[in-house]
Amino acid sequence: KECYYQKLLMLLIKKVLLELINIKYQVKVLHKIIQKEIIESKYYFVLQTDEYINYYNTPQDSALPDNGVRQGTVSKEIYDSFEIGDEYCSEN
Repeated sequence: KECYYQKLLMLLIKKVLLELINIKYQVKVLHKIIQKEIIESKYYFVLQTDEYINYYNTPQDSALPDNGVRQGTVSKEIYDSFEIGDEYCSEN
């Protein structure tokens, strides 16, 4: 029985270590919000990427860009809590 518990303990330790390694390599990146849009009741952030830093920075334009920036939907609560120019953390 003692051998069984040792094997079980080793499996548990390996599982925990693998989870810790997995968590360590989940990358979160900060991007600057360059535009906020509400389109068909969906809330969008347009985020500046490393490339094309000044490619699209006109918040008054309602068309979402499709080149050189990242865009994605967020909840109304998140949308309301950030302003243009703030940094938003997204997972890669």
